[in-house]
Amino acid sequence: MVLAVVFSVNMGFSQDKKFKIHTVAFYNFENLFDTINDPDTYDEEYTPVNGWNTKNYKKKLDNLSRVLIELGTSEAQKNSPVIIGACEIENRRVLEDLVKHPTLINKGYKVVHFDSPDKRGIDVGFLYQEKHFQPTSYINVPLYV
Repeated sequence: MVLAVVFSVNMGFSQDKKFKIHTVAFYNFENLFDTINDPDTYDEEYTPVNGWNTKNYKKKLDNLSRVLIELGTSEAQKNSPVIIGACEIENRRVLEDLVKHPTLINKGYKVVHFDSPDKRGIDVGFLYQEKHFQPTSYINVPLYV
């Protein structure tokens, strides 16, 4: 599932209005898990014992980085999303691996992540291009059901 929002920023005050267009996206990373068994989460399905290995993990990073770099791009909009909301990730490490991928590293993405209480180890995260967006603060707000 992909949700992309395009927004613009007014770059001038003259009658010739100039706008800079940026893309904001939300993407389901569909179980982006590393290969390391974390004893605090139920992540056994994504370990080498069950067939999830470094080759699979790198292929998933390749595929995700290719999709993310193309989200929201067009003739008018040459940049990938400046903000990406992410769900179904295992931990901060997988997001760090993703933003360091050769396809994305030059975009300057930074990571915001908090561990969730989900026993399966499924978290949400937030990626942003530091040159276009800088969070002033962020907190983890628990949801009690």
